[in-house]
Amino acid sequence: MLKLIKRETRNLIRAFLHPAFFYLVIIGNGILVAATLVVYHLEKGVNPHMKSYFDSLWWGVTTITTVGFGDTVPITAPGRWIGIGLMYTGTVLFISFTGMLVTHWLREEVEKELTPLEREMLQELKAQVQIEKSLRRIEERLERLEKK
Repeated sequence: MLKLIKRETRNLIRAFLHPAFFYLVIIGNGILVAATLVVYHLEKGVNPHMKSYFDSLWWGVTTITTVGFGDTVPITAPGRWIGIGLMYTGTVLFISFTGMLVTHWLREEVEKELTPLEREMLQELKAQVQIEKSLRRIEERLERLEKK
């Protein structure tokens, strides 16, 4: 059990160190910061629930993670449109993270299963080449016999 936990922990760390994971983190956080800055400036002075950038950041994090407490929401139309964009962005990011982790975890299992299949396919390919060579020799002999 301990070996399994160690192996899976190493796999998880390798997945987190993968460049695609970093790109997703950077893109997701960039979108979050940009959206919360814009919403803060749109809602400042208009929305009594967004008095500081931290209030806007709180809203953005709860929105992008699809938690959505509802304690802080934008009241301007552009702020709400940005909120809709953050909801979709959060869903896409979490789907991407999940797909990346599952792919990373299953890679070893797939490789273990593919190696014997690849060997079998290579053997079949070699056998097919031998059959084709034999067929060519037979055809050549037939042609020589027909010419006589």
